[in-house]
Amino acid sequence: MWLPVALGAGCATYLHLKFEPSWWSVWVLAGVAAAIFWFIRKLNISAYITNFTLIFVVFLAGIILCKTRTENVAVPVIDASKNQYNVTAYVVDVVSSDSEAPRLLLAPIRIDGVLAADTPLRIRVTLRQWPADIDIKPGQAVRGFMILNPPSRPIMPGGYDFARAAWFDGLGAVGFVPGKLRIADQIRPRLRLSLMMGLNRLRWTITRNLVEDLKDKFPDGQALGGFAAALVTGHQAYLSPRMVQDMRDSGLAHILSISGLHMAIVGGFIFFASRALLALSPALTLKYPIKKWAAWLAIIGVLAYLALSGTPAPAIRAAVVAIIVFMAVIVDRRALSLRSLAIAAVIVLALMPEAVIEPGFQMSFAATAALLALAEAQKPLIKEISVPWAVRAVQNMGRAIWLSLMASLVAGAATTPFSLHYFNRISVYGMISNLLSSPISSFMLMPALALWTVLQATPLAAPFMYIAGAGLMLTDKISAWTASLHGAVRIMPSAPDYVLLISFAGILWLCLIRGRVRWVGLIAAISIVVWPRTHPPDVWIDPQGANAAINDGTVAYVLRPKVKQYGYEHWLRHYGLKDDRETGLPHNYDCKGLLCVPKPQAVHKIGFWFGNKPPKVDAIIRLCQSSELVISRAEIAEWPQICAKINRIDRDDIASLGALELSRQGNQWLIKGSEMSRGDRPWVR
Repeated sequence: MWLPVALGAGCATYLHLKFEPSWWSVWVLAGVAAAIFWFIRKLNISAYITNFTLIFVVFLAGIILCKTRTENVAVPVIDASKNQYNVTAYVVDVVSSDSEAPRLLLAPIRIDGVLAADTPLRIRVTLRQWPADIDIKPGQAVRGFMILNPPSRPIMPGGYDFARAAWFDGLGAVGFVPGKLRIADQIRPRLRLSLMMGLNRLRWTITRNLVEDLKDKFPDGQALGGFAAALVTGHQAYLSPRMVQDMRDSGLAHILSISGLHMAIVGGFIFFASRALLALSPALTLKYPIKKWAAWLAIIGVLAYLALSGTPAPAIRAAVVAIIVFMAVIVDRRALSLRSLAIAAVIVLALMPEAVIEPGFQMSFAATAALLALAEAQKPLIKEISVPWAVRAVQNMGRAIWLSLMASLVAGAATTPFSLHYFNRISVYGMISNLLSSPISSFMLMPALALWTVLQATPLAAPFMYIAGAGLMLTDKISAWTASLHGAVRIMPSAPDYVLLISFAGILWLCLIRGRVRWVGLIAAISIVVWPRTHPPDVWIDPQGANAAINDGTVAYVLRPKVKQYGYEHWLRHYGLKDDRETGLPHNYDCKGLLCVPKPQAVHKIGFWFGNKPPKVDAIIRLCQSSELVISRAEIAEWPQICAKINRIDRDDIASLGALELSRQGNQWLIKGSEMSRGDRPWVR
């Protein structure tokens, strides 16, 4: 059971190194470890020593696996010295997260001024709005003027590394389209890209059909259609921002991402429905293994759903787990067991070892492991003989409610450390919303959606469309009601990174160890809740130097309230600070245009220039007269004599250090940059 943990630990260790290990050093270390393992096993010294040595060998295998993956997915990244390009590209897919930010994944055909060898494999761009004059869909060639940059660096020191995730996704540039896109002349793409775009075009067609079908049938039908599309095809381009926020606050956000719940419902529905239909024939039931036939049909259904969903990483993980479960049925093994989950984890890590550091991977496998450990700990139910059906129905209903409560409690507890660490939020009423929505999703919404999608072009689809629409509306109302309750969301600052490892180790101990000693892991598991929080820094600066925020004790304020707010809001949640921009900013700073000068009563005398071009001399003098520290986004070649004794941070410093956090200690500023912890890795260079 611990071998997948060792493999994942090796992958995570490689991804967090500050240097790129050479192939010879990795293979030498792995060879020595394998030789030691063979020698210990040959001498039969001790089973414990043998097992620990095997775990170390598998740990090194994880490093080799992840390094191999890193080399194989290497693609060109756009040059950072220029950002304005005329681009001709294929639309691979629509990857918007809601209806307010249209976003496209493109496969460049040509980028003017960039050699073919230096052209990124994929780029992602945001549109100002959906074009009204052209019908953009996957498989279409488009051209237009775009602002492109390399994938962004962490928005704060120790934050999520977008560039690392983009590296493994084959994404070489991100940006936006300030103007309009035009249809370009088609040239024949490569077969693999053509097949991918063909599948995505089918998904996009189904998405728009779902939205159009519900548009006039229900109140707020377009938003419900977007909800349906997110569950069927994975497209979130028509999701209402209000609905997304309600789902997050109510603890139902996991429904919007195709993952374990959806694969389990779809696969389980196909399995039980096909087995029930086959059982209608006595000849088939008595002569053939219809249970195994149903498992094969369920596997086919899961693979079809995976293809229809666009094969995002969470769906791939869920599909692998579901297929392992049904394969266990086929080979006459126990389907739901920790051993099946261990096999699934090894397969997922072999396919995408970088997933081990993704919150989705950690949360899904932690929740599944906790649920399977709960199932194994449950004693078999003793059923009485000749109990009246009414009594049996009440007993079954009571047990179902009890199991639902326990499942929600256990899964919620297993994922809470990750929610706290990555998202700094707890959905207080998440158990209530999941308990209310789970029967709707399992027995009403997902089966009806599946049948509606399959029968969409026939008159038989109508009743299933109305059933699915009712399920979508009920789920939306549950999330909106739960999110509106007082104190529905509690924000907690993050503990240090190593505390998550302690908590995760406690969860694994609870799930994988047998007997009473397993409860020792509970102490480690809850450590992330009680561990002392990191003291927040005094200043945060955006990785491009385009914005900054000041911590004034327990509250904070941003200096440019309409620019790059995502980083500021994430910084607030991470340290548990309250936003006080309405009063804090005008009380402490005089900001006009790109210049922000501290007032005499400001706690920290820091002046800011947010322009890409150097300020005029009088602006520089004003900054130096009122500040002890000047932070400039631009490079200032000549500073006036009045600035000689003023500390300065300029463009070169920000370029080399990335996002900054400054803490005042005595008469010194301690500087922490995001690039300090990233090291010399392929996705950093």
